[in-house]
Amino acid sequence: MLRPAVAQETAYDRSGRWSITAVFGGNQFGYCAADVDNGKVQLRVATDGRSWQVGVPFYGKTGMVEAYYGFGGASEVGNLRAEGDGWASMKINGDQVNAFRSLPEFSINLDRGEQTFKLNGAAAAMDKALQCARNRGQKPSPPPPQQNAATGKNCPAIGSIRSQNSNAPVQVNFVNLMKIPLNIMWIDYSGEWKKYHTLAPNSHKIQKTFGSHPWIAVDARGNCHGGVMFGNPRSKDEGDNMFQIWE
Repeated sequence: MLRPAVAQETAYDRSGRWSITAVFGGNQFGYCAADVDNGKVQLRVATDGRSWQVGVPFYGKTGMVEAYYGFGGASEVGNLRAEGDGWASMKINGDQVNAFRSLPEFSINLDRGEQTFKLNGAAAAMDKALQCARNRGQKPSPPPPQQNAATGKNCPAIGSIRSQNSNAPVQVNFVNLMKIPLNIMWIDYSGEWKKYHTLAPNSHKIQKTFGSHPWIAVDARGNCHGGVMFGNPRSKDEGDNMFQIWE
């Protein structure tokens, strides 16, 4: 972890009892963490987007520190590294990551005696920490104000289609080949339509999105054109993610 002389922590989000924190060293991204406490000690499950580690506050000697830890009744010896940044941490493997996501509690015995942490809500918090790491600790810009949308001709019923997750990033290109302007609308996780762009005739707009996020093009009368559009993250052909709207 980053040393206190350079570490800067920024609140990123919350998930129930858990807080999501982005940690930087100067202007360089370090990692994102899902933090929770048991009323005495804080627990930090952190990722840089590639690997995971678990840590607890520690202000003893630097170097390797031996601790007992486990999930439920299980217990084993682990070597945590204390780097003088106020934390002792160790990397965790895929099975241990899944244990944090699925098991009810985690215990560790270091310099403050045995501490047990309830893990309810850990899976959702870790998902947000991973999202934070993928965003390099930068909060996504808030979506533009919602535009009221009435279901017009060729439009899906409001609420019938919605975004599912943010697991597969993709870049798409909306091309307006019509003679009228079109509003490009994102359908959010609640099924609501949110305006992102207005395309003049014979213009285009590149948009970063995710594979499960639907988009529609709506004219001034509320009618839809081009159907519901989804990007294809698996395609290597730019044409597959170019939506030419012409009727």
